[in-house]
Amino acid sequence: MASTRSSQPRFALVASEYNREYTDALLQSAQATLAGHPMTVVRVPGAYEIPLQVQRLARTKKYAGVIALGVIWQGRTEHAREILRAVTDALMRISLETDVPVLHHVLAVKTEAEARARCFGAKLNRGREAAEAALALTRISGAKGKV
Repeated sequence: MASTRSSQPRFALVASEYNREYTDALLQSAQATLAGHPMTVVRVPGAYEIPLQVQRLARTKKYAGVIALGVIWQGRTEHAREILRAVTDALMRISLETDVPVLHHVLAVKTEAEARARCFGAKLNRGREAAEAALALTRISGAKGKV
């Protein structure tokens, strides 16, 4: 990231490497929506590793919001429900403890069609929606995290 000062809120995006075809699509959509804003992107191995990186980024207080992106296939992983619950609980706790908005877009999907619609879709695109929600929260909170 450039060290120049900007009046734009800064965002962090944490994306899973696992199911990369889908997480790349989420990440690209979020980045396109946040174009013009300073961003930090961190990739982690899987969904379970997302909360630790989100916590590290949120604790810096440099970001107006941290977006968590991942895809968990229900039915392909026996413990998918447990992973999703652990990630969900951790992300909520991090947001409340740090007072930094954490946008939870770690998706639970059942079918290829559902994954494609939610990650690649023009109408229903969770990457874009995560970024739009992050921007909306900065307007509400006064845009902390400026660089």
